[in-house]
Amino acid sequence: MRVPHFIAVLCLTIVSAVAYMNFGNAQQEESLSNAQRDEINQMIRQYILNNPEIIPEAVEVLRARQNAAAIMRSEDLLYNDGYSYVAGNENGDITIVEFYDYNCGFCKQVPGILSRLVEEDKNLRVIFKELPILAESSEMASMAAMAAMRQGKFIEFHNAMMKNNRAINQELILKVATDVGLDQETLLEDMDDPEIAANIQMTLALVRNIGISGTPGFIIGDQIVAGFRPYDELKRIIAEQREARAM
Repeated sequence: MRVPHFIAVLCLTIVSAVAYMNFGNAQQEESLSNAQRDEINQMIRQYILNNPEIIPEAVEVLRARQNAAAIMRSEDLLYNDGYSYVAGNENGDITIVEFYDYNCGFCKQVPGILSRLVEEDKNLRVIFKELPILAESSEMASMAAMAAMRQGKFIEFHNAMMKNNRAINQELILKVATDVGLDQETLLEDMDDPEIAANIQMTLALVRNIGISGTPGFIIGDQIVAGFRPYDELKRIIAEQREARAM
């Protein structure tokens, strides 16, 4: 299998740095001669051949650093956008950001898991992000959810929609809204507010910046977690993030 170019570059950079320190510290020359460069290149090649296991390990390190950097660049939109619903401890030491689509089957398994985590972990914050990418009806549902937040009924509407297994349309959305105590007329008016549509577009731009391409997707601490994860795995990741912060 051909090693991707960026992996090779990463490994060459790591090994060449080590080789250069060992080779050039004594003389501290401004530049290497061709013979020296050839020798270092040979050392790099031989090191990789002798230690091929460093390639996947190096890739994981690189990916983790890239993810952490992407999250840091997007902190305001992730954590302080002013329009995403927040559950749990608003000042918690660990935050889970969930991206979901109301037409996503795996997403429908997440609410119970998050509720359990929030109930058990009093220092956990959860931020809900609408990511309607699967169908036009997904966007309609997301706009309704954001409108429901204005009536103080987001989580009730969200959980009811996630329990739904019928095709999503306006009739269904209004039925769910009525069932959870929302005023239909106000909901429809708020759904037409351009600010809600703009907020969804900002979230779509956000996921492009941080590299989330599907639902469900999570940010946990400085880690990007793609796809559905069961309770035990999410709990483990939270513990690892908490431990890393304590170091």
